[in-house]
Amino acid sequence: MIFERHRFRTDNYLYLLADGDDAALVDPADPEVALEVARRSGVHPKWILHTHAHPDHAGGSARLRAELGAEVVGHGGDAAWFPPDRDLAGVTELELGRLHVRVHASPGHTPGSVLLEWKGRLLTGDTLFWSGCGNCRNGGDPARLAATFRTVISGLDPRLEVHPGHDYAEANLRFVLAREPGNQAAAGRFAAVRAARAAGVEPEATELGEEVLVNPFLRAGGDTAFVELRRLRDAG
Repeated sequence: MIFERHRFRTDNYLYLLADGDDAALVDPADPEVALEVARRSGVHPKWILHTHAHPDHAGGSARLRAELGAEVVGHGGDAAWFPPDRDLAGVTELELGRLHVRVHASPGHTPGSVLLEWKGRLLTGDTLFWSGCGNCRNGGDPARLAATFRTVISGLDPRLEVHPGHDYAEANLRFVLAREPGNQAAAGRFAAVRAARAAGVEPEATELGEEVLVNPFLRAGGDTAFVELRRLRDAG
């Protein structure tokens, strides 16, 4: 099996999932990078999965679909940005050959955002970031995102590794520590993230249970408080 998280542009991540001859790219906005990741891994992706369809996640999918003959799988709620070949609306289990992916609808950042769970990993797109959450300025709704955190994310296995669509950890942790200067877990994570950047390596993924300690959106204490916290984060 293959699981690869690959940075492109400044802070974007795309992912490759593979089991034998069955492989899928997740959020491959840069088609050149995605093709190189697949080539280096020796696989031919048959599917392209979208955590949501904003162009910085789905922008390479049309070309990749044409070049690979791949099927684009995403939630129809985001069809205004990219209509999928297979709609994930109402789907909780996705069978892609030998790839068995659990799907968790997570509206808020966009109407059709989903979390993709595979082999103990949670690909969160722009719904949940390391130490933060996505903004709702481009077709989103912070109240819906608050409900997603309260009803969906809170019920997931705390041992799941969190793999987001962007690395905003350093900026998010600065915000956390400005509000919670005594948060030792956040301070430790901040030091680890900065050390990884200095060494030129990727930050290690956190587990969802660890995120509760460093991510104030996971312990906002109610939807109204969550929305206010999102407003404060938007303000900088």
